[in-house]
Amino acid sequence: MNERPASFQDNESKWKKLMNLNGAAMFIAMLVVIILFEVILQITRGGGGIKFMTPDNIMSILRQQVYNGIIAFALTLVMITGNIDLSVGSMLTFLCCVCAKIMMGTDNGLLGIFGTIAIGAACGLVNGILVSYVKLNAFITTLGTSSIFTALALRLSSGTVLVIPDNCDPLFQAVGISSFGPIHILIVWFVIIAIVLGLLLSRTVFGQQLYTIGSNPVAARFSGIRAKRNTTIAYIITGLCVGFAAVLMMANVKSSNPQAASGKEMEIILMVVLGGVSVTGGKGSVWGTIIGVLFYGILSAGFTQLNLSIYLQWFIMGIIMVAALSMDVLRERGVTLWKKK
Repeated sequence: MNERPASFQDNESKWKKLMNLNGAAMFIAMLVVIILFEVILQITRGGGGIKFMTPDNIMSILRQQVYNGIIAFALTLVMITGNIDLSVGSMLTFLCCVCAKIMMGTDNGLLGIFGTIAIGAACGLVNGILVSYVKLNAFITTLGTSSIFTALALRLSSGTVLVIPDNCDPLFQAVGISSFGPIHILIVWFVIIAIVLGLLLSRTVFGQQLYTIGSNPVAARFSGIRAKRNTTIAYIITGLCVGFAAVLMMANVKSSNPQAASGKEMEIILMVVLGGVSVTGGKGSVWGTIIGVLFYGILSAGFTQLNLSIYLQWFIMGIIMVAALSMDVLRERGVTLWKKK
């Protein structure tokens, strides 16, 4: 008598499978937020055909989040191993100063691009060795290297803004300011990096080993997985992506403020967590992080259009981050937030 129809059970099963997909819940939340912003704008601005998600606005959101997004994709690999990197914001500032110095001194586009990326890889290598081989706590270690990178940026720039000439090497400019019709090259790079790292994580042995390292380090060790090496490689990839993001930023902005990227690491970590990556490791994907990046960008754009103060924006973002982290921890502990009767 109380049995539910088979069609209802099938629909419920499909819904559960959908919600178990990485980033599915956040994608639905993002759609709800978009609708909410649309409604609020119509009410507060008195209609008048004002739209939130216009094609121009979508492109603007994507362009604004390219730098953070590229770093977030790489940081996903590190966090899946159960570690973290709090130095990415300061590293980005330092590498922007490095790129500016190279271009100001040589005006060689190839040297500026590959030199900055190589130094970024070296910064990631330092973090990886300290965390994996020296076995220092990732939180404390990267917090310390964050201070080092900040000090290096201030020393390199002498505390002043470094400016690249507008007529610098055309190759260097083409990397960051070209466009393919209505699609800016920054969005193309965003998509390419997402696909490459997404496939690396989901379709390669290396990616699967990162999941094992994060979910069960003991099993990884007895399975013959070289956890130290793989974790270090994840940090190197993060350094490479930070270096590439610095090149793209300098090709567009052409100036480097030694304190411009202060606090960026919190934004990037929030994107990764919103994308469904577990802070304890072993769960998440680059595909989910894409949702996290877009969600963060939509929230930022919506807050700007509603003319919210920067203090209120950070307050709301802080609440969202605490809520996301709390739900992740509760889920890891097997706590059921609600039950169906």
